Amino acid sequence: MAKKIKLRDAIASDLKENQYLKQLHQELLRAYGLQLFAKEFQLKNQSIQDLLVFADIMSKTEDVKLEQLSLEIVICLNKMYPRSHSIKFYKNQIFEELGNYSRPELDNEYKQGQSVDSIIDSVQRVNEMSLRRFPTGKGYFIGDQKGLYNSISKQLNSFSAPTSMGKSFLMKMFIEEKVRSGEQLNFVYLVPTKALITEVTNDLCDKLGDNLKDNNYRIVNHFDSIGTGSSLTNFIYVLTPERFVNLLLNNFSGAIDYLFIDEAQNISKDDSRSTVYYRIFDLLRRQEYAPKITFASPLIENPEIFETLASLEKGNVLKANLSPVCQIYFLLNEKGTFEVYDSMTSEFLRINDLSSYSNVYYLKNLLHTLPGQKLIYRNSVNNAVNGANYWYQECDDPIDKKLLKLSDYISKQVHPDYCLSTIVKKGIAYHFGKVPDGVRNKIEMAFCDGKINTLFCTSTLMEGVNLPADNMIIDNRRIGNRVMRPFQFKNLTGRVGRLSSSMLGNIFLTATSDMDYKKFKELVRSKDMTAVLSITDLMDTDILKAVGVDLKAGDLTLQNVREKIKNQHKFDTVRKFSLIYLNNLQNSREGVVTRHFSNVISSEDREAIRKTFKEKYEDHTEVDVNFSIDQSMKLEKYVKKTDIIYPHILDENGDLNTNSTYEFLKQLGDIYNWSKYEPELASSEENNIILQDYAELLLRWMNGDSLHQLCDFMIQCRKKELNFLDRSQKIRDNYGKINWCGRRNNSLDESNLSIYVLLKALDTIQFKFGNYFLKFSHALMKERQIDKLENDWYQYVEYGATDKNVLWLEQLGYARNSAFVIANSELDIILTDELGNKVLLRNRIEELESPEIIDETARIIKNYPDLFISEAD
Repeated sequence: MAKKIKLRDAIASDLKENQYLKQLHQELLRAYGLQLFAKEFQLKNQSIQDLLVFADIMSKTEDVKLEQLSLEIVICLNKMYPRSHSIKFYKNQIFEELGNYSRPELDNEYKQGQSVDSIIDSVQRVNEMSLRRFPTGKGYFIGDQKGLYNSISKQLNSFSAPTSMGKSFLMKMFIEEKVRSGEQLNFVYLVPTKALITEVTNDLCDKLGDNLKDNNYRIVNHFDSIGTGSSLTNFIYVLTPERFVNLLLNNFSGAIDYLFIDEAQNISKDDSRSTVYYRIFDLLRRQEYAPKITFASPLIENPEIFETLASLEKGNVLKANLSPVCQIYFLLNEKGTFEVYDSMTSEFLRINDLSSYSNVYYLKNLLHTLPGQKLIYRNSVNNAVNGANYWYQECDDPIDKKLLKLSDYISKQVHPDYCLSTIVKKGIAYHFGKVPDGVRNKIEMAFCDGKINTLFCTSTLMEGVNLPADNMIIDNRRIGNRVMRPFQFKNLTGRVGRLSSSMLGNIFLTATSDMDYKKFKELVRSKDMTAVLSITDLMDTDILKAVGVDLKAGDLTLQNVREKIKNQHKFDTVRKFSLIYLNNLQNSREGVVTRHFSNVISSEDREAIRKTFKEKYEDHTEVDVNFSIDQSMKLEKYVKKTDIIYPHILDENGDLNTNSTYEFLKQLGDIYNWSKYEPELASSEENNIILQDYAELLLRWMNGDSLHQLCDFMIQCRKKELNFLDRSQKIRDNYGKINWCGRRNNSLDESNLSIYVLLKALDTIQFKFGNYFLKFSHALMKERQIDKLENDWYQYVEYGATDKNVLWLEQLGYARNSAFVIANSELDIILTDELGNKVLLRNRIEELESPEIIDETARIIKNYPDLFISEAD
């Protein structure tokens, strides 16, 4: 008896094997490629009509691959024939069939007439639209968005969707709905970078407006933000994972109802930051918090993998495979081939008429010819900056007068020698993690507004940065020195294409070797979209055995592990996992880390480890993954036995207290055993000058020097000491070959190299020194039984200021530079009310005539309305 099959499935199966459809689709791809480069192309009217009919049928199959193909066909055709009424009619029909009622244009003029069938369709359409209407604001859920949105309310939820599906948008809308409804809840929204803190906070403030005050809510970005101690206020914490850990470790007593982890794929990154996510869930279990948890990640095959961190019963897992935005992949090489990828057959099709673009001048040709905005992915800072400067020299476009204001802003904020301030004049920029936050935000805004046309980027694009680009050019399949994994590649390329307009992105892969040509094809074709937890990736059997040997011996420096791992960053990650494991072992707590280690370390060895540490450290444990027990105990003993305190920032003559700071850092190095744990900072007979360098910069940062002043200082200092703050010449070796200003003789622009060294050093100061100072401050307060230090260097490092007004303003949410402008203004903007509380005169802030400060104030006033008054009040 023949096996029964549904008609829909039979049609889908036939379509996938339909040779005429394959032929038409290949004709379309080749024609689209030619049209993109303004070449002559031809598609017969009959071919266009047949493609539209096929697309209409495919949209009804409920087969994701065919549905995506139907979208690709109508979007490409609409791009090629924007005035065609029949194409717009079919596009409307297909969009609605696939649940997209949020199109850029309504195309109402292309609806059917008033037949019985059309009236029925219209009623069904209205009903479907009502079901898909957003719970707040205007608009409609598209595709699988509503299912994703509804899943957020479940106890444990992990969803994966294409980059264009708006995962962050859904989580922010969920918060908005709950706040507007008056529910009294606390939310934690985790983002991977500090820059995204600002973006999410601004967005929530704009969405919620007066509802924050009316429903007693506040958005905070740090554990010591203004008002976090209030038990009567509901909070929306927008934090990095590191800041959330600090919140949990700082006697946090509030409830957490919802925990959102945006860009959850970072749990799979093989770096030390990924360990923070594991520690978060250990701390939540220890403190018996049971929030409803949502992991949101780009499209991967196994989103449930992240749920293992929560150690809860199996949660709700959803994958939205259909993307509302389509990408077309083109592959170029130096041998004269220009190919387009056919997703239907998984073949690459040669486009002979475009072979002139596949040569060593591909970048110049592509950038000159391609319409729309362009992202150029580079695997390193070196390549991103070099590419941007090269294109500035080659670009024939005149200086854009509209961008002179942005150029002036960058010059004043950073330095006139900072080459980014020059190249933006032609609508060109670069974007990576060490570009100062304020400048990077301005660059993103200028790109979104269409003022910047060409942006050279690194992998920071994978960390939630959404820029509305039409084209992406990729000439390297690596992230740094590591080969890109398929799900990372799809995450990167999924960021091109605009949901709000063209809905089509073009990706150009430029292979410079036969190997890259082959590997790019594999990446495009790959169906392996599985993510692997970083602990699984890094902690193999040999490493785990070495960790077991070291811990049995009570060796927290992990010398056996260090012999196996020469890379310092990888060693730091492995050490942090080992410290998490040790803490769980000492406290008899289970978790994903404990289970992974127990696969190799036997129960007998586990007992031996417990016994060793019990004998050596009694009942002492360490919950902070940045430290080991030996460091904590030595710090505790040192604080008890000595009168160690933070030095004064200025000496008795009013100069920077450099000598005392250097001696203090040496003391910290001894307490924390930097010779073993921080070899790049450790002071020794061979290398005692690096701490002197940091002492100088540290004091200038805490004392309030602007970034511009610090750049000046660094440039002048390195004229005298060529390798100041880069004593090992690592940065010079890695980035010294950068053609920073596009000079053809590859000579080095020392000013820009110095600025880059400065930005990396400030990163070290804020993260590494900041962690050590926070631990030291807590030890001092505990020993002296006080709640606050008068001279708290952790706070000074975190905010880059000692002035109490500046600190207060930054805790409200002002940027560091804005806080200094307000605090130092002659307008007397900060007043003290009759209760002794600080308030701000809003009208005087407006008199500053600073667009940046006025924009920041408009957001902050929604969050802290009671702190702003007018002169009339």
